[in-house]
Amino acid sequence: MKDFLEPQTRNWYSQRRLPYRRGYLLHGPPGTGKSSFSLSIAGELGMDIYAVSIPSVDDQSLKTLFEQLPDNCVVLLEDIDAVCSVYSRELGADGPNSDSKSHAEKNGVTLSGLLNVLDGVAAQEERVVIMTTNHIKKLDPALIRPGRVDKKIEFQLADRDVATQLHRFIFDQPIAPSSESTPQAKVDPSSERQAIEFARTVPEGEFSPAQIMSYLLQHRHAPGVALDNVQSWIEAMREETKKAKASTTTTTF
Repeated sequence: MKDFLEPQTRNWYSQRRLPYRRGYLLHGPPGTGKSSFSLSIAGELGMDIYAVSIPSVDDQSLKTLFEQLPDNCVVLLEDIDAVCSVYSRELGADGPNSDSKSHAEKNGVTLSGLLNVLDGVAAQEERVVIMTTNHIKKLDPALIRPGRVDKKIEFQLADRDVATQLHRFIFDQPIAPSSESTPQAKVDPSSERQAIEFARTVPEGEFSPAQIMSYLLQHRHAPGVALDNVQSWIEAMREETKKAKASTTTTTF
């Protein structure tokens, strides 16, 4: 992104008459950090960020929002898969249907409406567009083809390394350096042992960073309690997941 925003890059695009735009797709399960990462990007680049939840807008409101955006900014389009659900209603089960099309236009963003604001005649340049989704398989290939999405980044559930880093972030109490010749503080060895043991207990690829962070924050003043109770938390989360799946199961007659 930094390379894209360099003045010489813009000149390169201009000389070749290429649209000076950049698109990214962040995909993965909920709670894996897609939105927070996007905010961090804007802060790192020193750019304003404008977030739009796709399920909350329709074609006209999205078009109006894009017309009001400045050129040099980050645009975050969250839950982009909602476009596909509207698009499927627009087409209908047996092909184009005027009633379903009218419903889509009034109640959500259509695929054609989104593509128009992204790269249509009225589309502006010098923007970084970041789309997020929890369901990449639901996206229409036309939406994420090269030119609209230049790079896809997968955000995954927490592995052992992520669990260790989250524990360090919450509980590490650095030991102050003993002299000016030791400028960097050392990490408390007991805290490091707890972080490693915590990460060993949490199964890899089962919980999101957000879920683990939420648990650790509950015990932010008691790392020992967090470690002692982590197995009970894991079992409780698994039971909660089972109940959630059971509640969404429907029977068709």
